[in-house]
Formats: sequence, C-alpha cells, structure tokens
Amino acid sequence: MGRTLQKKKNRSSISKVKHKPKSQKRLLHHPIIAQNWDKNLTFAQNYSRLGLTAKLNKSTGGVERKVSDVRREEEEGGESRGKVDPLNITAATKRKERLDVSEVRIERDPETGAILRVVDEGKGKRSNPLNDPLNELDSSEEEEDDEDEDGEDDILNLNNQHGSTDLASSSRRAANKTETVRQLEEAANRPVTKYKRRQPEGEVAFVEELVKKYGDDYEKMARDHKINYMQRSEGDLKKRIKKWRQSGGSVE
Repeated sequence: MGRTLQKKKNRSSISKVKHKPKSQKRLLHHPIIAQNWDKNLTFAQNYSRLGLTAKLNKSTGGVERKVSDVRREEEEGGESRGKVDPLNITAATKRKERLDVSEVRIERDPETGAILRVVDEGKGKRSNPLNDPLNELDSSEEEEDDEDEDGEDDILNLNNQHGSTDLASSSRRAANKTETVRQLEEAANRPVTKYKRRQPEGEVAFVEELVKKYGDDYEKMARDHKINYMQRSEGDLKKRIKKWRQSGGSVE
C-alpha cells in the first residue's frame, strides 16, 4: 500500500511543500539609530523625526494628511496646499510651465517638403531701425526679466534625491539639525584605526626556530624540509621574518 502511494505521489504534478528555513543571518543595525528608534512609528516617520531621508520604492503609509488639517488650510488660504518637506525625495527634473519660443530659418525639399538643413539657427534678429552696431550685444529689459525669473525658478526648483538644494534651505537645515544627525556626523568624522594583522603563535614559533638555527641564511631555510615542511619560498620566509622582527621578535 505504501509503495502505491509513493508512485502516485511521484506521478503527481503538485510539488512537495517545502518550508523555507529561517534565515540565520543576523541583521546589525546602527547603534545610534537603534537607540533613538520608535517602534510605534513607521519607517518613514522615524526617519523624518530623526532628520534623515529614505528612498522607498512605493508609498508605505505614515505620511497621510488628516482631514482636519486640509479643512483648516482651505479656510486659511483658500486652497489646500501640501507642505513642502525638505526631506522629501522629489524628481530631479521638472517640466517648464512656459516654453521658450524661437524662430529658425530652414530649407525644405520642394518635392517632399522634408527639412533638409537649418539655415539660420537661434532666435530671430532684433529690430534695429537706427542701425546700431551694438544692438545684437545688448539685451532688452524683457529678456533680462525672463532670465531673472528663470534663474529664480531654477534655484527654487533645484531638487535632488536628498531634498532641496537652495541656499536658504541648506542654512535652515544646518541650524535645525537633530541630535541624532549630529551624533551620526561625529561618528562618521571619527578617524578609523588601521587594523594590523598579528602573527599566529604557531607562525611565531616556526619563524623563531628557523632564525635560531640559520640566522639570516634564507636559502638554507627554504631547503630545510623538516622545519619548513610547507616548503615556503625564500621570499615568503623573508616577509614573515620581517613582520616578526617589526613586532619585536628576537632570538636570545
């Protein structure tokens, strides 16, 4: 009976249910962030409270606006406008509301009407009834105003994945740093001590025995198959003996 069930199970197209074992990987969190973490808040809310930014793939909740806030904003300002969060990650490019209109002179194919080449590229020539030779170098007041407005818009709309980069917001952000951000910056600016490898006790005993027997004759050390049973080369033995002497090793 058991064999029949096994054959039936092997013929079945339904695969055996396999439970994935629990991951043994230990997640190591940053101690400063873990110390200031609030388990009652979401990931985005915690990062916003700590003064940090996080780029999530989709909306994860915790940033919804309350109906009472929307109604109060409508009563105060007429229209409800979302608050500009300096920690919010926005798109790097923004579509211009006003397009720059320009004229060019082109040459078309008389039969097909296709554009063959651009004869005069750029904006059209400005009117010059007085034949002023500096007319092309001067910029009109309208162009200056447009450039100023475009410059201001570019500065105000200059966003990257870390938030707004205008000068006012950067100075405001520096003044409103949270204690968590200060601790993280101090930890990042702390110099890192370089790790120096220590020779194992077995390697130290091996080097001491060779130096005690042969001194600085590395050729004989390499040919000694009893002590140097791993058949290490002369260059390898030189490096190990050099490290041993730099760490304070000596033969009495």
